[in-house]
Amino acid sequence: MSMPDIAWWIDFLRVPVSLSFLSVSSWQDYKSREVSNRMWILYAPIGFALTLLKCYLEYTAGKTSGILLWIISLAITTGISLTLFYAGFFGGADAKALICLSIAIPVYPDFSLTRFYVIIPIFPLAVLVNAVLTSSLLIPVILCYNLIKYARLKGTLFKGLEHESRWRKILVFVTGIKVDLEKLKSGSHYIPLEYVAEEDGEFTRHLKFSPRLEMEDPRRLEEFDGQVWATPGLPFLIFMTLGFVTALFFGDFTSWLINMILA
Repeated sequence: MSMPDIAWWIDFLRVPVSLSFLSVSSWQDYKSREVSNRMWILYAPIGFALTLLKCYLEYTAGKTSGILLWIISLAITTGISLTLFYAGFFGGADAKALICLSIAIPVYPDFSLTRFYVIIPIFPLAVLVNAVLTSSLLIPVILCYNLIKYARLKGTLFKGLEHESRWRKILVFVTGIKVDLEKLKSGSHYIPLEYVAEEDGEFTRHLKFSPRLEMEDPRRLEEFDGQVWATPGLPFLIFMTLGFVTALFFGDFTSWLINMILA
């Protein structure tokens, strides 16, 4: 088998390896909202070894850009991942998964089946874009659910929150649902969109939009009615896995949207 053939098979092998780690970590995240660090301790060196071997084989064949692209991809992806993590938009497992992906598949595989022109050549960033856009598909589902509930409750959906501004209510309306306090206290995976503040000796409910993932203690809401606004805490790793598959076969959705507009 020639050197180019070996490089092609190594390039191909990185895909099922990465997809396996992403799938298993997504399942762990779904079941317990925690992902064992052993996943990344295994994934990172395996991905590193495969990518390093591919770059070496390409270098011996006269292609010297592989290492440079790898360094650029790893630096940019790591910077974005850590920024999103410390800003509170990412969980630790999400950041580690994206960094490991930049180690294993820094740019699009040579055999990629993308059907559109790729605007984002760094593969992990294309996965991230696709994951964000895929997760946004929950918005119309939540909106339809709330419209039906709003029609049933006839304007009492924001009882106790009448003082909040209209734009805050709209944002909550498209990102969250009313959840029983018992669900929050039982450990259901919802992130409250309300908090309680003491003002002049009285407790007042407020809507919150902090990107951070910390949970408001539901016991502080008990003196109000039996439901609070909360957003489903779905594991982002699931959307990242979907983003991986769609990026591999279709490219990044940004390219798809631009192609649709131009068409």
